[in-house]
Amino acid sequence: MSLKSCLMMSIGAAMVFAATPSFASSWPTNDLVSQSAFNRCADAVTAALANDNATEAGLAKCTKAADLAELNSGRAAALSNRSVLNFQRADYNAAISDSTAALKIDGRLVEAVMNRGAAYLAMHRAGEAVADFDQALTMAPVHVEKIYFNRAMAREDMGDLKGAYADYARAARLARSGISRSSR
Repeated sequence: MSLKSCLMMSIGAAMVFAATPSFASSWPTNDLVSQSAFNRCADAVTAALANDNATEAGLAKCTKAADLAELNSGRAAALSNRSVLNFQRADYNAAISDSTAALKIDGRLVEAVMNRGAAYLAMHRAGEAVADFDQALTMAPVHVEKIYFNRAMAREDMGDLKGAYADYARAARLARSGISRSSR
């Protein structure tokens, strides 16, 4: 039995974080057209996560939002959101590509770092996943427990059982305590 399985049994349903991407829910703009397009993109991501089903229409909404964005931050957020849809469709290469493109525009977009790490993890590219999760932890993420859990899975894939156990334990403590933000 893996460390992840043991920990999941001990903490129950409180930890439903496994390789789950994150998305941006807003971006600053004065342009109502681009804001409306972004809202449709964010709604498509919310629906895809709720229904576990990303559609072509949702991808098109995020592509349109990225194309219409008047600010680089808006384009980066739309690309990051599109990466979530690609992840949901198990198109991990596209998710990595969108996340990387978002990070080239705005290297501070923690959601894009987390999304890329989750896609690497899904592809069993554990070393790259750990690197992204390490970076995300330095960026004051909202759901730090999710990152520790995902990094634990990547460490377990790499055979680093001691590091995996430490991350699973930290993720469980943070989830139980309700702490959303934490430093490494």
